[in-house]
Formats: sequence, C-alpha cells, structure tokens
Amino acid sequence: MRVYAVARPKVARVARVSGLGFRVDQPDSSRPTPDIWHPTSDTWHPTPDTWHPTPDPAPKAHDTAPRAYEAIAANYDEQIRGDEWMRRALHRHYLSVFAPGQRVLDLGCGTGTDALVLAQRGISVVGIDGSESMIGALRAKVAAAKQEHLVTGRVLSLSELGSLDERFDGAFSSFAALSTVDLGQFARDAARLVHGRMVLHLLNRFSLWEWLGLIARRRWREAGRLRLQRVRNFRIGGHDVQHNLYFAREAYARFFADAFTLRGAYSLGALRPPHTVQRLPRGIVNGLEHLDVRLGELPGVRDAGRFFVLDLKRRA
Repeated sequence: MRVYAVARPKVARVARVSGLGFRVDQPDSSRPTPDIWHPTSDTWHPTPDTWHPTPDPAPKAHDTAPRAYEAIAANYDEQIRGDEWMRRALHRHYLSVFAPGQRVLDLGCGTGTDALVLAQRGISVVGIDGSESMIGALRAKVAAAKQEHLVTGRVLSLSELGSLDERFDGAFSSFAALSTVDLGQFARDAARLVHGRMVLHLLNRFSLWEWLGLIARRRWREAGRLRLQRVRNFRIGGHDVQHNLYFAREAYARFFADAFTLRGAYSLGALRPPHTVQRLPRGIVNGLEHLDVRLGELPGVRDAGRFFVLDLKRRA
C-alpha cells in the first residue's frame, strides 16, 4: 500500500493483521495508528497516516507479500488471535458452501487454520502460500491432526496461480491475501480453475471504526479522504506491502462479473470494533458482534466494514 508520502512516525506496537480500529498501544497517545487490518504484533504496522488518493495501481513488478509473511511466520498464529470472531464467521460461511467430498483451493492458506476446519468435515483442501515457513507450519499441523489425506500445502504465491492446471470444486481466501495481488489477473485464473463457488474475504476501502478514530482526533481532512484511497502500504515483517482497496460491489463488477454470478456480498467489522479498541464493555462488544454478522448485507453497512466478503458462483 503505497499511499503515504510523509515521514514515518515512531512505530506503534500493534497487534497483527487478522483484519485491518483505531486504538492500539502507541508511543504518542494523541495519534492513533490507523489499522484497518487486524493488527496484532509489532512486526506489522501501517505506514504513515496521511492519505493521498491515487489512480488504480499497476501490477507490481515483484511480489513482496510472500517475503513479508515469511518474516512473521513463526509467530503468525499468535498474532491473528484478535479477530477469531471474524474467522469463526468465515468458517460458518465456508462450511455452508462447500460439501464433504469436494476439492477446494485455499488461496493464501497461511498455517492452515481454515483448511483444517474444512478437513474435519471431509472437504479436501489444497492450500497455496508463497511463504515456505507458512506451508511448513501447515504440514506440521496437518500431520498432527492426521489429515494428510485431505489437506495438502504447496509453496506457490498468488501471483503464480496461473501455473496451475487443475480443476477445483471451489475456492476461498481469508484476511486480505487477495488484496495484495492484481485482482484482474486473479479473476481470469480463477475462472479457469474454479468450477463452483468461491468465497473471498478482502480489505475494504473504508472502515467506519477508523473513520471514527480520525474524527475523535479531529483529523478532518484524513477522515474526509478515507473513502478515496485506492492503495495503501502496510509494514509487515520489515517489508512494505501494497494492498489494493475496493468496495464489494465495485470489485465484483470490475473483475468477476463476466465469469461469476454474485450470490452475496457483506461486510465484516463494520459494527463490531476491532480488538484494539479496548474501552468498550465486553457486553457491548458482544452485542455489536451479534449485529455485525447479521446485518453486513445492508447497503449502509456493507461498505463500512474493515473487510468485505464476496460469495461467487462460476457461470455455466
């Protein structure tokens, strides 16, 4: 995400990405770190927080995401705990879409957390990730769970998806892995490989909770420009990783409409605050979470979450 052109402030300690709030442990309490993702470690932090709207990004000449996640692979599982509620919501969706006996593709599989949940229901999963250490952790988990017959991991970055020559009954991607790639090229590759449903969880262009944080700090200009940003850089494992930002319907219309029908689109993280917001009572957070996972399809809510989900089906 190469949207910030000012000097980097002192690095805040953040939880890491399971999602991209507005309050984290920070060196300067007057300047909350914008963390649309889900921060969970000091290895991941957004780069400077002055937004400059930019035109749609061209595909990057080299893929920094695999190297970034390779750098944090050893602590990745610990870092993503902050958004477990969101992952549970995604798992419910995946299990409602994919059936035992199907073979599905896990895009940016990380350490295999999602793949193992599906395998427990008899769904065969091929996980791909550009980080060798992530795939190594996946294989260790799979062996410990005795699920080798259902889950396989391959070291393959998302930008290399076109090298596959296989057929899958479905595909899914969690926590913005696809926000780091050329979505147009991905859509073309997916149309060739996937012959069923596809559930994609991507970073949203606008976050209500981040906007509220900016308003609370009287950073009016940045709050006003928040919806305009198209790319954004995040510091992950010592690497600046560019993320491309869209709204749900925009992403579908631009990249997927030709080959896929839209079964549903909804937000996650619009109403329920990120775990970095620590001042709300647990009962209120639980109530907002209950509403978040039920109202995300409403037009006013769908474009306000930290993430959105597209549920797609390959056209016949």
